[in-house]
Amino acid sequence: MQINNLNGKLRGILLRVSIAALAVFAFSTVNAAKKTTRGFAIVIDKQTYDNVRNEVDAYAQAVLTYENLKTYMVVDRTGIPDSIRATLRSLHEQKDCPIEGAVLIGDIPIAMIRDAQHLTSAFKMDQDNFPWEESSVPSDRFYDDFGLDFRFIKRDSANANYFYYSLLASSRQYLAPDIYIGRIRANDEFGTTKYYKIARYLRKAVAQKKEQNYLDRIMFFSGHGYVSGSLDARMDEKIAMFDNFPWLRDQVNGVEYIDHQRANPIKDRVKSELQRPELDLAIMHHHGDTEIQYFNSERDPQSMREAIEAIKGSVRAVLRHYKKRGGQNVDSMRNVLSLRYDSIPYSWFDKAFDREIIEADSLDERSLNLYYDEFADYNPQARLVILDACYNGSFHKEKNIAGGYIFGTGNTVVALGNSVNVLQDKWCDRYIGMVALGMRAGRMLQLNPFLEGHLIGDPTFHFTPKECDFDANEAVAAGSLSFWKKQLSSKSSAVRCMALRKLVDLDRRNASATLLEHYKKSTSGPERLEALILLSTYNNADFLECLRLGVNDGYEMAQRFAVKYIARVGDLSLVPALVDVCSRNNTSERIEFNAKEAIQLFPKESLTDAFENHWKNVHNYYQQQKVHDDILHALEVCANKWEKETATVYDDSSSVRRKLMNVRYLRNNQKHAHVSQLLDYVQRCPDEKVQITLLETLGWFDLSYRRSEISAVVKKMSEDGKYPQPVRDEALKTYNRLNKKY
Repeated sequence: MQINNLNGKLRGILLRVSIAALAVFAFSTVNAAKKTTRGFAIVIDKQTYDNVRNEVDAYAQAVLTYENLKTYMVVDRTGIPDSIRATLRSLHEQKDCPIEGAVLIGDIPIAMIRDAQHLTSAFKMDQDNFPWEESSVPSDRFYDDFGLDFRFIKRDSANANYFYYSLLASSRQYLAPDIYIGRIRANDEFGTTKYYKIARYLRKAVAQKKEQNYLDRIMFFSGHGYVSGSLDARMDEKIAMFDNFPWLRDQVNGVEYIDHQRANPIKDRVKSELQRPELDLAIMHHHGDTEIQYFNSERDPQSMREAIEAIKGSVRAVLRHYKKRGGQNVDSMRNVLSLRYDSIPYSWFDKAFDREIIEADSLDERSLNLYYDEFADYNPQARLVILDACYNGSFHKEKNIAGGYIFGTGNTVVALGNSVNVLQDKWCDRYIGMVALGMRAGRMLQLNPFLEGHLIGDPTFHFTPKECDFDANEAVAAGSLSFWKKQLSSKSSAVRCMALRKLVDLDRRNASATLLEHYKKSTSGPERLEALILLSTYNNADFLECLRLGVNDGYEMAQRFAVKYIARVGDLSLVPALVDVCSRNNTSERIEFNAKEAIQLFPKESLTDAFENHWKNVHNYYQQQKVHDDILHALEVCANKWEKETATVYDDSSSVRRKLMNVRYLRNNQKHAHVSQLLDYVQRCPDEKVQITLLETLGWFDLSYRRSEISAVVKKMSEDGKYPQPVRDEALKTYNRLNKKY
């Protein structure tokens, strides 16, 4: 059913029909002395419910008893996402005990979202040239964000649990979930059935609710190549943890850190650490895939012999890959490789296809990373695991890393993961400090949503409150403006961060100046980062001033975000601040990477003039003139990068293929100086596909100082009948993206 774009009366009828198709019943209160004002929904398919009835009923009772949430059991007999969404919406909008969250247990249908890549942090796959299953985003934002409007497209022919939806142009174009959602979905493997695994997990979730457990044991990990391998980022992350969890400063082994460079392979050390019985939180920064956590890269040779063996292994892998892809002449490929690498000996290719060598190479490669099938006898104990990686939270797949964590016999109850690829420069544990104060894990994801972000497990899970004199869940759900204004002076950095957020939610019109004030005076890195991110939603003079200050922030992540925001804004008044970053001697690796990306988006003359003016006050370099010349050369080269490619977009003589390729580049790299030419061309573009793709790309200029120009043009196009309806729809979507009404 398509119920989102119907008129109100008909929509109401369909809502009642949808709800009637599901069995909904509530668990009665067990504590009359404690008033229950909020609810929680358990959505479960009938077959799963029949197999785990005792465990799911016990879980529902535990949510009522320990979380004081009236629990509604929703047994799905339809297998239709619209029916479930309508039911959840109705339960959320009811007067008495409206639900604040839900958990989806078993084979609940999966919404595969299309035409909404701007709601992800990084996913930008071509929907036209890749299979639907790969180019859609599996997302429970379909179920928890009722302000999004979708058009049903089709049900997958091969996987009946996949339902494809397109985000409508008329829909709200940003995420603001009304409730929080968790997923508990298992498969048959390791000698057990999916029902056995779900039942065992629910017993674990109930047991955790009965425990008194403070968040006081943390481990965080950094894999190879993540955030440019910046150790500065990880150093500042530990400092930020002490801001969020001040009680850990005086505690032995309260915060443990493992870096992939500590050993190669590091896997066994990480697995051992994650099996510590007392571990509460594990934050895992690394690259990932659906069934793999990438920990190490290939070993750095420590001798000439090791270097030779490493090269042998590499060329053997190339030959095998060549043959696997259908290559027939292995000898010819060996000759090509030998010549390409300065006539390396043919003997180095020996035994590339010998079974023993293949197995040895495979075992060596496997030792570098953690694979899903290892969870058969590996049982992590961390109650909450944050997987800051691509695809580890692909709950739509039968096998996924997040599922491996929660379905083991260890104590892991919640894993936060991503169903597709994810941005490295992302605050993956935003509001984690509030979880330590008793806030439910589901709220953490609800308040920092991405289309790909998911909570796998019990979303009502939380730690025993530590050093908090108020009910964190009640305050976040219903705290008054006066209450949160008082919390702006709290001793807790985590509470102050939440107070800033609630100030924006409850009094947005008057919050901007307060955000800037707190940014200037705060000694807490996370609090300054929170103020900076919230100011980005205003994109006003206060935000620009915060960016100028942000490039000198003592907290690496805040500084990193400031540089990225400068690139997205493009205002020439920010060039001196950017040049300041580029002129430093000891910038962190990730900030330096982002700065190089940013200078590509500004005019060369503005950069070089600002640099020469800035250099007059720089006197600390050992080789002053050489450094000056090197930086100036880098600015000149980077500023000119992609100029020709961008120009091909509006060059009438360039091919459609080249136009499309370079239009997509502009999604991540907004060339502000080319906006006039792009707007002129998008209105007269003769190819509908290019026109639609360019309109979609212009929606990524949402922070650009030229967004008002873009907004005016696309609004006009959306209303002009001379354009085909798909073009007008994309123009409307871009207009709504550029004019968010928070």
